[in-house]
Amino acid sequence: MTTLVIGASGLVGYEFYRQKKEKKDWFFTYNTHKIDNFAHLDATDPAETENTMKKISPKVVIIPAALPNVNLCETDKDLAKKINLGIVENVLRFIPKDCKIIFFSTDYIFDGKNGPYSEEDEPNPINYYGKLKLECEDMIKKSGHEYIIIRTTGIFGWELGRKNFFYKVFDTLETGKELCIPNDQFGNPTYVKDMISAVTTLIEKKCAGIYNVVGPECISRYEFAKRIADYFSLNKNLIAGKPTSYFKDNAPRPLRAGLKSDKITKIGIKLRTAEEAFLNMKQRKDIDNVY
Repeated sequence: MTTLVIGASGLVGYEFYRQKKEKKDWFFTYNTHKIDNFAHLDATDPAETENTMKKISPKVVIIPAALPNVNLCETDKDLAKKINLGIVENVLRFIPKDCKIIFFSTDYIFDGKNGPYSEEDEPNPINYYGKLKLECEDMIKKSGHEYIIIRTTGIFGWELGRKNFFYKVFDTLETGKELCIPNDQFGNPTYVKDMISAVTTLIEKKCAGIYNVVGPECISRYEFAKRIADYFSLNKNLIAGKPTSYFKDNAPRPLRAGLKSDKITKIGIKLRTAEEAFLNMKQRKDIDNVY
């Protein structure tokens, strides 16, 4: 089944490559960060998107490509809309009629007053990033294409660009610097390797609809940072827990967020806890010479 991953140079997309690179019917694209064996695609460009779809004619399109910087989305709404909404618009415009869409969404579509949330809870985003993600969800639902919307949060793991939260903690503490972390923002630490395996299972089972794919625990970012420090023998005394108001972010944050994973658990999918994931990360630490 011909599968196209749009934006495969980031944390989520590259994990698809790690797990599927031997598959001849899987294709991977990059935009800004060139990677050998990946095709270039600026999916905000209609002409490039159309040409890629005609060339590959995919049966499944997976869209991890996005602008996830929540503060930047709040201050540069035009750029945020061009990337987060524009990519989905172009994909829907040019994919074959029988093509299935796999889209990655977020717990930021909720206001964070009563989390963790199930797939049936009513969204109410409080920042522009969350609003765009919800708009993308609605667009996909109305498109007539079969789809899986993956809602997730707190994704971590080995990453070429060292951008995810794990690296923020690891790299800061390893250099002996103090690290201030919100102690009132809650979510699920979600190991990227497990998440991609779970999404693959959903595709293979021919599932459709909305699925929360997250780690089993909903904890504060501060607690997660301390667990990273403990497991990797870093100085957790350098971690200072602060209220969200301390950081003066441009974008409001849903505080009591996170997602429930009951739906995937019922079909036999379960992701590892943070500590279980850390053990696996140590076992595969040399895969990209990142640790």
